[in-house]
Amino acid sequence: MLKSLCAAFLALGAACAAAAPVPSDETEIPYANSDGIVEWEAVSDDLLYVHALTGGWYRVRTLGRCDRLKTAYALGFETSPMGQLDRHSAIRAGGHRCPIVSVVRADGPPPKKRKA
Repeated sequence: MLKSLCAAFLALGAACAAAAPVPSDETEIPYANSDGIVEWEAVSDDLLYVHALTGGWYRVRTLGRCDRLKTAYALGFETSPMGQLDRHSAIRAGGHRCPIVSVVRADGPPPKKRKA
């Protein structure tokens, strides 16, 4: 019984690792814990564009849907001990904790939606 339970956990772990590949252009946002984030704009329930104090724009993707990401007036950022926002960090939106799975550089702010 213990052997089959261990095998099931190993299979589950392998499936989770395969489901979330790390992008090759993965990076981090420095100084995110000390006013290092100038502005942000939620594009969807799992995608946020962040403008950092360093001048760069970043696309931050959460693990699945992050309730209240698009409607929150303020966001909290759980950074690493070094103050970086990276794929091991999380976003707090309206009382919900949303783990981050990807931080990549963006060419600029999110594209504006065209009116029909």
